[in-house]
Formats: sequence, C-alpha cells, structure tokens
Amino acid sequence: MQPKVSIVIPSLNSINYIDECLQSLINQTLKDIEIICVDANSTDGTLEYLKGLEKKDKRVKVIVSDKKSYGYQMNLGITAAKGEYLGIVESDDYIKLNMYERLYKVAKEQDCEVLKCDIENFWGNKENRVFKYNPICYIDSLYSKLFDKRILETTEPNLIISLIKDTWNMNPPGLYKLDFINKFNIRLNETLGASYQDTGFWFMMQILAQKIYFLNESYYCYRRDNENSSCNSKSKVYCICDEYDFMREFLNKYSNLDRSFTYLLSYLRFGGYLWTLNRISDKFKFEFLLKFQKDFKKIINNGELDRAYFTEWQLQMLDKLIENPEQYYINTCQRPLGAVNRIKNQLSYKLGNKIVKAKSPIEIIKLPFSLVSIINKHKFEKNVLSILYKINPDLKPLPLESYGDYYEALKYKEHLSYKLGQALIKNPFSFVFKFYNITINHNRRCQ
Repeated sequence: MQPKVSIVIPSLNSINYIDECLQSLINQTLKDIEIICVDANSTDGTLEYLKGLEKKDKRVKVIVSDKKSYGYQMNLGITAAKGEYLGIVESDDYIKLNMYERLYKVAKEQDCEVLKCDIENFWGNKENRVFKYNPICYIDSLYSKLFDKRILETTEPNLIISLIKDTWNMNPPGLYKLDFINKFNIRLNETLGASYQDTGFWFMMQILAQKIYFLNESYYCYRRDNENSSCNSKSKVYCICDEYDFMREFLNKYSNLDRSFTYLLSYLRFGGYLWTLNRISDKFKFEFLLKFQKDFKKIINNGELDRAYFTEWQLQMLDKLIENPEQYYINTCQRPLGAVNRIKNQLSYKLGNKIVKAKSPIEIIKLPFSLVSIINKHKFEKNVLSILYKINPDLKPLPLESYGDYYEALKYKEHLSYKLGQALIKNPFSFVFKFYNITINHNRRCQ
C-alpha cells in the first residue's frame, strides 16, 4: 500500500541531534508514513543508530550516500520515495507529533501541490530551551487561502510573484505532492556539502506549482544554535552564487515562463548575496564584493534587473557597490558601526515602535501616556548630550553616512515604526486620522 507521506532526512555526523529528530518522526500520530534516512557515511555513530532503527521499525529505510552532498542525498531520497506526499526534516531539527497528520489533512482538503506551515525557532538543550515563533509568510494576507495560479494569471498576476517574494525559502515545514515533483523531475543541485541547495528546490517548487496553500500554524521546530550548520558557516563564500546560477539555468529551460520571474530571481540573488556578505568571515568580504559587482554587472547588461523590485536603500547600496566595490568595502567593512543605533534612538523611531507594539486593549489605553513619557525622556537625554558636546566636541557623533552600517540604517528608515513616528511628530493632532492610510500604504509597498 502506498504510504501517505514519505519523509526524507539527509544526515552527516548528526549523533548529537539525530535521536530527537527520529523519535519525533517514529511517534507521529499519522502512522502511514515512510521514513527515508539518507546518510553520507557518518563516522560519529549516526549511521549505526539509523540502521538500528531500521531493524526495529519497518517504516524506516536507510540509504547510504556515496557523496557528501545535501542535494545528492535529497535526490536519492526523493527518487526512493513511494508516498503520496513528500516531507523533509533536517537531522538536527524535530517536529511536533501531529505535524504530518495535520498537514496531510489540509493538503487533501485543499488539493494543493505545495503546503507550508509556520516554524518554531529554538535554542538550547531539552532542559533549557527557548522558542520563538517564526511565520513562513511575511504578509498575513497570504495565509489560509488556496492560490490557484491558473486563476491568478488573469486576475492578480502580481500575487504570483508575492507567493515567492514574500515567503521564507524554507522547505522542511511543508508537504509536496510527489506526482507533481516527478512530473517535472524537480531535483536539487548536487554541489558538494550542505551548501544551500535547498534554495533552488524551493524556487523551482514555488514557480512550477499551480496550487499553493500557507497554514498559519507552527509544527516544525528549527534549531538555530548548531555551529556546524551551513547557515552559521563563515567560510562558505561562493556556494550561494552557484545556487543562484542553478536557478537561472532552470528558468532558461522554461522559456514560456513570464519575464517577471527573471527580474524576481535577480532581486532574490541580491538578497542572498547581501546575506552572504554579512555572514562570511571578514577576510573573504572584499573578494566576495568583487564577485557581487561582476555578477550584477552581467545581470544589468543582460537586461535582467528591474529596479522596481528594490527599495530605495537597496538601490543605493547596489549602485555604490557596482560603481566602486573598493570604496564600498572601506565604507562598510572598515568603518565603525553605529548608524542603526542612531536611527533607533531617534524620537520618530521610538514613538512609532511603541505604537506598533501596542497590541492589547490595556496597552492601547496607556499609549498616550507612554508616548508622552518617551518624549519627555528623549528631551532630557538630548539636553544632557548637548551639554556634553559643548564641553567636549570630540564626543559628537559622526554623520550617519560615516558608519559602516549606514545602508542597514536606511532600511530602518523604511520601517513602519519610523514612518508612524514621523507622522506623529509632524501632525500630532491629525495623526489618528492618518494612521490607517500610513499602515495600508506601508504594507502595499512591502508587497
């Protein structure tokens, strides 16, 4: 009998986490599953642990990979999968015991090819663990709706872009129809190591799926403190570039796809490169900036960049980087930080942040008094600092553009907190009537 869900778990030397991961799968309330463990010849006891489970539970299948490649291991698992749907779990994470029962039920009800749920980030061991809820969608309006692209193509084509641009590129918190995956032969990039090959898989799935559904419930527990994870690696410099090249090759295969996907990929590449620049070791940053410049010059020359996808601060950053990566490196990597804190300490941001965080009825009632308190405290601090600067002018802070995190600070100026605070200061008496329009316009720009 065909299992309802095939779950693929790629692993390599995961002995510190593998038991919690596998126990959360074996004890799922949905029993009709197969658990495909693809191990790359672990040497720390992980492989022996998995083989022991395989003998105890007939639903567990162990495949030994001849390559240490996340993409290759995942592809082995997908090829071996016999289920109706595919699930993915990383070997250092775990899932809630009712995850696949709930996701399978929703996937069948919605008849979707891609179903995603929210995530619980966590840090620490079992005895001392901290959790933080993390939504899969950046916009609330994407939840609890079946998005059928065949309808959206004629009614809301921009929403098709939003399904990719405004959602997190995480594959594990979801279910995917295996017939759909095999129909299009969707497979991961098989570069060596765990080098962000999941990014390309996510992109292809979101592009090719006709029916997508986002569930505003969290079932996947995502470990954030594994120092050996690829996200925490400071030495993986160009892997993300290879992955975006892989995605570009995918778009070339489907000439019938709308041109907007090419523009979208260039925007996503910018975000991926920027994330990499912030992640890698300082000793690699200048050479990566040269790669950044080279790739985006090519993108611009090929007519694959649409500036409408970018915010003002992103365009400023990109233009400066392309124009002179050496100067950009000096400005951002060799100068002191402080611009972000300067923005956060501005009265506009502090007032707006208080307004945004006021959620409960009690907080809203207290809000006018809280805002007055912030204003008085800010005035007092400003007066104290002005006296200090007169006594010692050397203490006066540098202009914003003199800090290494200047472009990061520009991002904060586009936050809703900053915009609301600005509006309150400029129009305190009419602010209540402007609040709704400011919020709506901000959300539209984010989309």
